[in-house]
Amino acid sequence: MDLVVLSEVRWGYFRTRKQFLLSRFPERWRVFFAQPPGSDGDDPWTPRREGRVTLFTVPFLKPATRNAAYNLVAATAPGRAAIEWAATRHLRSRLASLGVEREPVVMVSNIYAAGALESLQPRLVAYDFNDDPFQFAGTPAWASPYWPRALARADLVFAVSEHYRRRLARETDRPVVPLGNGVEFDHFARPRGVPADLAALPRPWIGYVGLLSHFLDFGTLEALRLARRGGTLVLIGPGSPATEDAVRALASREGVARLGPRPYEEVPAYMQALDVGVIPFRAQDPYVQGINPNKVYQYLASGRPVVTTPVLDLSPVSPHLQFAWDAEGMTLAVRRALDAPRQAEACQAIARPHDWDALAARMVDEIDRRLT
Repeated sequence: MDLVVLSEVRWGYFRTRKQFLLSRFPERWRVFFAQPPGSDGDDPWTPRREGRVTLFTVPFLKPATRNAAYNLVAATAPGRAAIEWAATRHLRSRLASLGVEREPVVMVSNIYAAGALESLQPRLVAYDFNDDPFQFAGTPAWASPYWPRALARADLVFAVSEHYRRRLARETDRPVVPLGNGVEFDHFARPRGVPADLAALPRPWIGYVGLLSHFLDFGTLEALRLARRGGTLVLIGPGSPATEDAVRALASREGVARLGPRPYEEVPAYMQALDVGVIPFRAQDPYVQGINPNKVYQYLASGRPVVTTPVLDLSPVSPHLQFAWDAEGMTLAVRRALDAPRQAEACQAIARPHDWDALAARMVDEIDRRLT
């Protein structure tokens, strides 16, 4: 059975939901991962294998690239049509050269691959809705028609959160299956030592681990810094051009340590060492209300209490998992978590049902049922 994935992100871009799910498909599935080109030139134009997944680059249409000339071409309807035509030809040629069956199953999450999707003859199309395609900075006005084009081709939609399940159920008559995000439980639960750079900082350690994105509420981060009880507000993760100035300003203040990105293999050690993990996003942002962050489950699997903006897919269990809508609520919840005795097993019990093995099995089962 062949599965062709039309992705909006590259396979090597962090550890994403796609890697966790697709790498767990049964051996009877051949997975072909078509990704857009990146800006760093590290693109597999020649297909390569990673595990059981074959990945390759297709010149899909992209919004807001770093190439000014490309952006000018993409801003015109004829330019977009030419880019889509080239991408479709490239994809069809690559699939033929790889011996992909003529009627594969297709999974799509890239709305800008709508033209390529329309040219295929799939047995079934599943849309994996992990992020709203319009939540990213710089999305141009011309992007809006691509979403209904891609959705119209779907036979099945996987929704990453309850918020998005409700929304999608109003936008399509296709089945919308809730399939949240998860965690490699054993990877995060296995005990690790305290990293040296963290051990050198004053405690308690109140930590955010993840992309320093435009979703962060910097007013709340400042409130956490002021309420840190002589400890350290720790920021671990890659930066983002949209927030670099704000992050730099925060990191220059007393009691803040910006440690930068860490490899996935090292992240559990940092999470396990924290006194509390926080996800201080802008709770009123409609896109934030739709996300279901992996890091919630990673903190919990690491045995650490979490304070986060509300997640519809989980029920709060104080002090192990608490929700907060604003800076005051988050600082109060962090205080409760710090004052409570450590109960790693209780935190891990919340995360255990969300292991990626179980989620991948559910995804495969939903696809299989519709193929029979």
